[in-house]
Amino acid sequence: MDIQRDLSVIFKDKEWFKKTLIGGAFLMVPPLFIFSFGFIAKFIHDRLETGNKVLPSWDNWGSLFLKGVEWGLITVFYVALPVFILSLLPGSVIQFLVNPKFVISSLKIGGFFILALSFFLGCIAMFFLPMGLILFSDSGSFINAIRFKEIYHHIKNKLAPYLVTYVLMVFLMVFNFLLHLVLNTYIIPFGLILAYFIFVWLGFLILLISASLFIESF
Repeated sequence: MDIQRDLSVIFKDKEWFKKTLIGGAFLMVPPLFIFSFGFIAKFIHDRLETGNKVLPSWDNWGSLFLKGVEWGLITVFYVALPVFILSLLPGSVIQFLVNPKFVISSLKIGGFFILALSFFLGCIAMFFLPMGLILFSDSGSFINAIRFKEIYHHIKNKLAPYLVTYVLMVFLMVFNFLLHLVLNTYIIPFGLILAYFIFVWLGFLILLISASLFIESF
């Protein structure tokens, strides 16, 4: 596993900035985020099938949409419980993502417990989800994404690189969230919408980088 090489894959594409901006824009707007999911699924499939390390083009919209819908359903299956627990906080989940400072500032002890429990369960779900999505992207079969015995064996066979990638992904996501808090709290001229777009765009980049690294664990 060459982390430096795999991290650089995304940025070797001459149009990486344009392509990821489009992905971030789609990811920001429900239900258009389906196309962002489809883009990542195509990126993984192309890497596994042909070894192509260039980001796919934004075309073949029907295929991106269908793959994205399946990715979305798989993700919902994995994160339904943590998101449900997060929804018990005062304010909606969307409000928490857009303006976390406002929601967190109103929390009491019980609210922080709910937030911690949601984060803990989310980390467990996110540990198994990447391999499920890779198995789906490789085969195109939805059922392969929830074959937990096969997922467990794949992870076990390459546990070290998988753990390294998972820890790095969590670190990058936590860093992105903390940056989002800072932008919301101290850099007022950014505005909520722009700060949220930066958060989502960086999130899309993190997903692509993580996908590139997780492929090496397959």
